[in-house]
Amino acid sequence: MRILNPYFIQEASFKLIGLPRNNGQMGRGNIPTLGTVAITMALHNCDEVAVAGFGYNMSTPHAPLHYYEKIRMSAIKESWTHNISKEKEFLMKLVKSGVIQDWTNGICGAGC
Repeated sequence: MRILNPYFIQEASFKLIGLPRNNGQMGRGNIPTLGTVAITMALHNCDEVAVAGFGYNMSTPHAPLHYYEKIRMSAIKESWTHNISKEKEFLMKLVKSGVIQDWTNGICGAGC
C-alpha cells in the first residue's frame, strides 16, 4: 500500500475535506498535506488512529512548521497548494467526533 496512491489523495481532497476540483487540475488550494493523506489512509486500514504533532497554529508565525526543519509557520499561509483552514476544519471534526485521537492537542488545542 502506497501512501501517495492517487485514491487517498483524491478522497482526502474532494470527498472528505471538500476542496475545490478546479476542473480536474491539481493545485491552487486543492492538494491536501501529506499528513492529511496519511490520516485518510490510516482510517481505511487501522482500527484506531491517533496523531501527534498535528495542527498549524497561525498565531505563532515564527514557530517551526515541522519539528525536523527550519521553515516557519508563516510559510504555510503563503502556500498556494494547500488549504490549511479547510484541512483544520476537517481534522477538528475527526477529533470532536472521536474518529481520531489527538495526543498532543495540536489540532484543537484545549477546545475539542
